[in-house]
Amino acid sequence: MKTANLAKNLSLIALASLSLAAASAQAHGWGGYNPYLPVVAQPAPQHGDPRDFGGRFERDFAFRDDHNIDARQQQQMWRIREGMATGQISRHEARDLMREQMEIERTQRYYLADGHLSRDEWISLDRMLDQADANIREEKYDRNWR
Repeated sequence: MKTANLAKNLSLIALASLSLAAASAQAHGWGGYNPYLPVVAQPAPQHGDPRDFGGRFERDFAFRDDHNIDARQQQQMWRIREGMATGQISRHEARDLMREQMEIERTQRYYLADGHLSRDEWISLDRMLDQADANIREEKYDRNWR
C-alpha cells in the first residue's frame, strides 16, 4: 500500500513539474515556433524574439552590426586580387573596382559616424555591395584577358 502511494505521489510530482516547465517555456516564448506550421498559425513574437521586427530597427539583430558588410567587402577585394593574379582583370579594371570599394568604405564610415546603422543605411550599403559584385563578375568574365 505504501509503495503504491509513493509511486502515485512521485508520478504526480513529475507530471506537475513537467507542466510547470512547459508553462514557463511558453511564457518565455521558447518552443512556440514551428517552421512547419503556416504563417497564420504561428504564435505572435514576444519582445526579444528574433522574429520580432517591431520597435527601433537599429536594435534588431540583422542590422545591429556591420560585420556582414565588412565580410562581403573583404570577399570582394579578395576576388579582385585573385582576378588580377589570374589575368582575368587588368590593372585598369582593378583600379576602377578598388575605387568602388573605397567609395563603399567611405560611405560606411559616414553612416557609422553616429555609432549605428539604420535600416535605410544598411540597405544602401547592401545595394552598393550588390552593384560591386555585379561589376566584379562582369570584369572577370568579359574575356578581356591581360
